[in-house]
Formats: sequence, structure tokens, C-alpha cells
Amino acid sequence: MMAGEEVAYADPHVTDAERAAAGRETVAERSRALLAGNRERAAARYTGGGLPDGEEMARVWFRRDPAELRGRLGAEHTAVWADGDVLHVLWQGEAERVLLGGGVSVPLWPVEDGGDLWEASVRIRRLDEAVITLLVLAMGAADLMFGRPVTGQLTWRGPRAPGGPDRGTERGPLAGEIRDHVLDSVALRAPRGVTVYVPPADVVTGPLPGCVLADGESARGFAHVLEQAIVSGAAPPVVLVGIHNARDPQGRADLRAQEYLPGVKPRRFAAHLSFVTEEVIPWAAGSLPVIAGGPWISAGFSNGAAWAIAAAQRRPEVFGGVAGFSAGIVPRRVAGPARGVRHYLAAGTLEPGFRRATREWAQRLERAGVPCRHREWAGGHDSFWWEQSLPESLAWLLA
Repeated sequence: MMAGEEVAYADPHVTDAERAAAGRETVAERSRALLAGNRERAAARYTGGGLPDGEEMARVWFRRDPAELRGRLGAEHTAVWADGDVLHVLWQGEAERVLLGGGVSVPLWPVEDGGDLWEASVRIRRLDEAVITLLVLAMGAADLMFGRPVTGQLTWRGPRAPGGPDRGTERGPLAGEIRDHVLDSVALRAPRGVTVYVPPADVVTGPLPGCVLADGESARGFAHVLEQAIVSGAAPPVVLVGIHNARDPQGRADLRAQEYLPGVKPRRFAAHLSFVTEEVIPWAAGSLPVIAGGPWISAGFSNGAAWAIAAAQRRPEVFGGVAGFSAGIVPRRVAGPARGVRHYLAAGTLEPGFRRATREWAQRLERAGVPCRHREWAGGHDSFWWEQSLPESLAWLLA
């Protein structure tokens, strides 16, 4: 919830249709009841200018002309634009309630006298250098909050933002080699997928370092950005080994969290770490002749960043560096044997919990004398920024 805004919350596993059938107030009804007060406070923030102390973004509001807004849409159902430091998002459609996710997470509000128009306006610090992926989630009375497909997707790119493909953009073929493998794991007692990227032969002059990437299904996206940096000389050649995560086909258990977060299921975390260090890395070193003996870099985003940090804390003889982006859960102390492990840490200004945890870990490392570089991008919990950050992190970690 943004500062000064009241939002209706309820059990996400119950639909508004079920609430209405039971004679209970629905989330849509409660949201409409809160709207007048929220608009009044947001209007005061708009006319007041600036942002509240310590806040990176805040909802603002002013009365809109529905005809002008429809002109913004043209033939589309979604639109995004900026006026100064205020980002505007517009959606057209029929729904009980509409949520905005991605880099900015707020409910969209119905436009006054706008019929099927919904909007959100947010003042954002550093908007001119931001890249923000925005997901529109439109819900009817019979929809659950979980599992509802995205209705629309937008990307805001400020005039001073870095280049690079947005989420969902088609990418050309790689000059290097990328292959999917399946390893029969003793530690996991099951097969597990591994995606390996090797840079183009013309940039490989000898044995290369290796980087283990959590959430290995995303390795192809990372490989495209990494290859551009390698070919341009912005990053050193490196072999990327993406370890696929575990998924429960019934969706009843978060197996990814169990493998990536040490405190959730310690035995499963230990088994996964053993799989990576005792099976995947020896396999990669033996089957990919371009890989040197180590040390390796552990890398990941979100819970994958938590894994990359925890893995290096426990196995510093294997991992000499960590590339952690948007880490949500971090250790409370630095393990003594891991004080020589270099860390590159980064998070977005619009993901407050992940930003705070990542910064806290960087501060603990610095107090312990561990080599660390920490940066913050103008954006949220976004694959664009994670992909952009990997080449820079490897350039610093392997310098």
C-alpha cells in the first residue's frame, strides 16, 4: 500500500461472487467506498508536488477529461505516458476491479464519468531514468486474485534509461551456443534441467570462468544480454550454467523457495546445494572444456539471489563471487570463512522490501570488510534490470 492510501484486503482464495452470495461486503464494494477519501488525499499530493520523505513513489490524482483519455488510447486498450515526474497508466475494459502489478503495484481507479476507463497516476523519483514493466490485471466478481491472467502489459522507458530489450521483445539468434540438458541427480533423487550458454568461439582465447544461475529457465534471456556485453568488451567471456528450479505440478508447495531459502526446508536446501556443487559443477567442468577449475560465481534474482548468497556463505571454496539482484531474505551475519567472497548486489528503488534487504546485506559485508559493490536501479522487481545487471556484475567480480 502506498503512503496515505487505504486498500481493501481480503482472502485471495475467495471470490467476490462468493462473498456476495454469503451476504458479505465484496472487495469491489469496499474499494468503491474508500475511493472518495483516497482521491482527496491523492489530489492534495498532486497539488503539493514532491514526494513524502523517504518515499520513492506516491499516488496522485486530478480530475480527467474522458474524451482526452480515449484519445490517448486510440485503437489500443492500454496506454502509459509521463508528465514530468508523474507516470500515467490507462486501461479500457469492463471489470469489477483492476490491479496494476510489476514495477508499480496499485489498484487502478475508475475514471469519473469515464464509463469503462480505469487509470492510475503515480509520482516517481528518477522517472526519467527508469524502466518499469507494468502488468494490468482485470478481475470480475467470479475471479480469484491468484491465477488471473494478465490483461495487458506495458513498459515505461524514461528518456535517460539504459537501452536493451523490454520483457516479451523478440530477440535474434545467439552467436554463441546454448543448450538444454537433463541430469539425473543423486542428491535430488530426480532428473533436473540445466541450460548452458557458451560464448562465441572467436571471443574465447582460453579456459573460461563459470557462473551458476538460479532459475535456470531464464538463462536464455540472460545469455542474449550477456553475449552483447562480451562481444563489445564490456564483460569478460564466461560460461553460464542455469539450474532449473523445482515446481510442484499440483501447485500445493513452493518447491523453489524450499530449495533456495535455507530456513524453509533445510534438508531440501542442502540437497539442492549438493546437487549444484557436487554434481552440476563437476559435470560442467568435465563436459565443457572451455571451463577452468574455478572458483565459480553464484548468481540469481529474488529468491534466487538469496540462494546465491547462502550458497557462497556455505561453500566459499567453490564460489568466489556472488551476483545477487533483488534479494528478499539475507543472512544475519557474515560467515567467517566467506569473508573473501566478492559480492555484487543490486535492487530497484520501487521494490521496497527487496531493496531494504539487499542494502542491509551490503552494509553487513562492508562492516565485515568483504569486497562488495552495491547499486540501485530506477525500477522494480523486473527481469529487464536483472538481465542488465549480470554483465556489469561479472565484469566487476572477475576483474
